[in-house]
Formats: sequence, C-alpha cells, structure tokens
Amino acid sequence: MELNASRIGKVAIMLAMSSNEEEAEFKAKIANETSFKFSVMWVSGRKTEINKSFPRSILNAALKNRTIEDRPGATHALIHAGLEAMGGLIPTIPGDSSLKVKVVIIADAHWVAVVAYGESAFLPETNHERIGMGVMHL
Repeated sequence: MELNASRIGKVAIMLAMSSNEEEAEFKAKIANETSFKFSVMWVSGRKTEINKSFPRSILNAALKNRTIEDRPGATHALIHAGLEAMGGLIPTIPGDSSLKVKVVIIADAHWVAVVAYGESAFLPETNHERIGMGVMHL
C-alpha cells in the first residue's frame, strides 16, 4: 500500500477504512513516513446521542493523544472538521438510526482532518456503509 503523505484527507480515509488487522501496520507506516499526529477511536449509539457527544469526544481524543495543540484556533478547526464529517455521515432524514463508526483525527502543522467510517441502520436488515470527512486549516 502506497502512502501519499501530501494528502492528509486521503491518509485519514485510508486509516478509517482499515481493518483491525491492517490498522496497526498502517499506524506504524504513518508514524514512520510522515509528520502526522493521529487519534483513532470508535463511536457507537443512536444518532441523537452521537450528535450531542461527538464534538466533545473528538476534542478529548485529540488532546489526550496530542493530535492537536490545546489552543483556541486548533480546537475550533477540529470541531468544525468534526461537524463537517458528521454532516456527511449522519442521515438528515427523520428517525433515530444506530451508528457504529471508526473515527480518525489526523493533523500536521497546517491542517486537521476528521474522518468517520462505519455502518448505519434504522433496522438490523438495513445496515449499510457510511463515510464523512472534514478538513480544516489550523
């Protein structure tokens, strides 16, 4: 797998879509071949619950893992990238679907990317893949 380190969004998508087996190898590759800092986490629950907790969850993960600096401009960019990612991920139709998504936060000196990839369903028979991405300038 080739890693094009000039595209932070592409790297975030690839890590978010990686399987559990691929993830460790891909994390090592990112750490060894780029200057990106990253966090990976899982979020699951009902759409309404995730909408409320997602900004706080990504901020906590990014600060805990030192993916971004604890300063107003960086936290502002992260929250906006996260909200943009959620806009692409969560259905806008009424109803309270269930979600299980892997969330990746990647940053360098200039950009922060948030990607959420996983499954959404109103009923167990309706599971399907979804992805959302947001990239903001720090």
